[in-house]
Amino acid sequence: MERIGVDPAGIRIMAPKQLHYNLKIEGLKPSEANILKQEMLSIGAEAAVSKGAASCAVASTDALLSGTLKQFSIITDKLKTQALRLPAVSEAIAAVIANIGLREFSIPAADTALKAGPKPLIMGILNVTPDSFSDGGRFLGRDAALQRALEMRDEGADWIDVGGESTRPGAAPVELNEELKRVMPVVEALSGHGLVVSIDTTKAEVARQALAAGAKIVNDVSALSMDRAMAAVCAASGAAVVLMHMEGMPRTMRQDKTHADIVGDVCNCLDKRIEYAVSSGIQRGSIIVDPGIGFGKSMEDDLMLVKNLSELKSLGRPMLLGPSRKSFVGKAIGAGIEQRLFATISIVSLGVANGACILRVHDVKEARQAADMAWSIVSAGEGV
Repeated sequence: MERIGVDPAGIRIMAPKQLHYNLKIEGLKPSEANILKQEMLSIGAEAAVSKGAASCAVASTDALLSGTLKQFSIITDKLKTQALRLPAVSEAIAAVIANIGLREFSIPAADTALKAGPKPLIMGILNVTPDSFSDGGRFLGRDAALQRALEMRDEGADWIDVGGESTRPGAAPVELNEELKRVMPVVEALSGHGLVVSIDTTKAEVARQALAAGAKIVNDVSALSMDRAMAAVCAASGAAVVLMHMEGMPRTMRQDKTHADIVGDVCNCLDKRIEYAVSSGIQRGSIIVDPGIGFGKSMEDDLMLVKNLSELKSLGRPMLLGPSRKSFVGKAIGAGIEQRLFATISIVSLGVANGACILRVHDVKEARQAADMAWSIVSAGEGV
């Protein structure tokens, strides 16, 4: 409209009529669904509900709402005055649409702030373990780990993720003292060189000591569920927190479980973990979400998550995506760990296009170039 010379006032009026959304609302009573459908139809929008809703033959129904931004603006106003739980539905619709539009996040992280978006960040993986699936044993020593971290920084990493316990499927747990022995010298060395460090752990004591040594972010694959003290440690420190979705535990998680709606299940689970974190004293603004591809999901589910990653934008938090050399990549293309680089890079590019703010990778240089190129395409014509 700007290019053809439309009046700015006209653009403000017409643009909301050209942005279209499809939203899903779960667990409505038939009476609520019927009113909602009636109101949507009255403004020229659509609402799909269970065929048993009209006769109240079902106990509950989901609803798929389809309309323009303008129509959703109208419907949220109309629902505010309705009975039952429809005022809460109005608030949820407004919140989701606002979340979908978020492109930049300032994330409080201890005594600093991380800027995620609109350009993607790269999180370099540094495993100080003997048994990680990709680089186990290569960076066990402090000096080797520091050298690799500095290399990743020079290749374009925005921060370094240090982990002392493998979370690959079937991995055995590591005792607290052993994990501390592995990670603490590395965290101290990296922080001393001015690098931004995240600690990849499910143990509250490891997180506490790492944060005291200069780490800014806690990357917990259990989303604060494996150690009941973790949330309090994160809240007290003011650290940024990555909440990841995982099915089961690393040692026992299945790779063949298929969900009827993997994206909805992951979204609902992460939403609950966000609320748990906030109720535990963690700032909502400090939370990053990770769909956990490769963690207890089938290959098909992992592919669906990457394909539909943009739906997780409804959570209103920056998204981290960790595709690096995962087993589902190997299954999809029939390649071993060392032959998965190009496939990983393709997921990085798709992730950026679908709303990922942070990419967790081993191959920083290649991922940095791919993410920057993808972002250049996504933002073309926007003046960003």
